[in-house]
Amino acid sequence: MPYQRDYETAAIRVHWESSRCIHTGVCLRTLPEVFDTRRRPWVDIEAADVDAIAGAVERCPSGALRYQRLDGGRGEEPQRPTIVVPIENGPLMLVGDLDVRDADGQQITRETRLTLCRCGLSRNQPFCDNSHRRRGWQSGPTTSGPSARLPPPDEGAAERPTEIVAKRDASLQLRGQLRIHHSDGERLADTSQALLCRCGHSGHKPFCDGSHQLAEFTSSPPEIPRQRLTADTPAAFTANPGVPEPEQFNG
Repeated sequence: MPYQRDYETAAIRVHWESSRCIHTGVCLRTLPEVFDTRRRPWVDIEAADVDAIAGAVERCPSGALRYQRLDGGRGEEPQRPTIVVPIENGPLMLVGDLDVRDADGQQITRETRLTLCRCGLSRNQPFCDNSHRRRGWQSGPTTSGPSARLPPPDEGAAERPTEIVAKRDASLQLRGQLRIHHSDGERLADTSQALLCRCGHSGHKPFCDGSHQLAEFTSSPPEIPRQRLTADTPAAFTANPGVPEPEQFNG
């Protein structure tokens, strides 16, 4: 079972899940008086006001940090449309109302921020676990060609969650109001559905081109290393400063 920890005051509860953390360091830079991996516990929930803590948590791209307001304050509002960003040599970052399901349609999680594996190497599929950094994976260029064949946006999907299906031994299937970007922020496509590569071998990234079949990609069940399961701070993980903050792509 992944290491999970809640840090709580009368005003806010902050939840941290070790198996989802990819150590971007955004929280450490944003609010160092609260988040400090040199300290035990690494979160000092009393060190800042509730709005500052909520704002810092919302900048966590992986969703490893989440919060619940206990004081009646406004919680995190999902980004609409859903933002999809293939990070160069890194994961797929998504920001929105995200309903993640397995190949059988069972819900894995529903959240507002995620980093999903697109190198095919993660041991915590469909989530990124920084295996791309440990293995030196190179994503290659982002291509726009397949975007011309995508269906148009569905404005009726604006208030519905984006469904993300991790297909068995295959791609990520997205349905919803989607805005896909290049990693540099340039808009790539607005669409209602897309098949995105998660095997790491497509020649048309971020889109799937069927290369998972030739690569014999297998989306095996999670086998999360004990180090990650038992870590009590993100300091145990491979650093990943290359993932941007979600707010850079909002709007």
